[in-house]
Amino acid sequence: MAETRTTENLAVKRIACVAVLCAAFWAAGPPNAGGDIYWFQDEQGIVHLSNVPVDGRFRFKEREKRQRPKKGAKVLPGRYGKGYDKLIGRVARAQGLDADLLKAVVAAESNYDPKAVSRKGAVGLMQLMPATARGMGVTDPFHPAENLEAGARHLKRLIDKYRGRLPLALSAYNAGEKAVDRYNGIPPFPETRDYVQKVLQAYGTARKAQTGGR
Repeated sequence: MAETRTTENLAVKRIACVAVLCAAFWAAGPPNAGGDIYWFQDEQGIVHLSNVPVDGRFRFKEREKRQRPKKGAKVLPGRYGKGYDKLIGRVARAQGLDADLLKAVVAAESNYDPKAVSRKGAVGLMQLMPATARGMGVTDPFHPAENLEAGARHLKRLIDKYRGRLPLALSAYNAGEKAVDRYNGIPPFPETRDYVQKVLQAYGTARKAQTGGR
């Protein structure tokens, strides 16, 4: 009986602790980092809440309502505007990529929001998956330069792997190399096909602007 009461007491304490944490979490308002809200309950019954799902056990809970800045307010470069042109140009040159291509990928992936988090857990300007970021030595995937450099290296490797066939490289960036290799081409996923078309269209438009429409 003593053991049963102890277990029950621990359960009550955990529930109370979770309630307090949740109340504090929501009272604090939307997380500063932006993105969706995730949760998981560990083996000890403790509930973890975060807007950065770095642990594979995190599950989507609720989408944060992002607010646009008021009219006339100062906008931080990159959050709602394209304030990373110089950085993208530098990273593109270092990796031997066309800067317009890298810009098109960033626009399609995160719309230039360095704090973007997808439902699948991809983060940052280039929407790196946590495993990919760790494998490429990224210490802070939300840091614009680190994220861009890793994403650009990953994209360049895919372009080289598929011998310059950009649609395949973009498909692999979006759906993974295994999917492209399995279907021996662009996978029949609507999301991937739309993504490739969106990037190529933006890239083509930028190239035409650079060459005066020729």
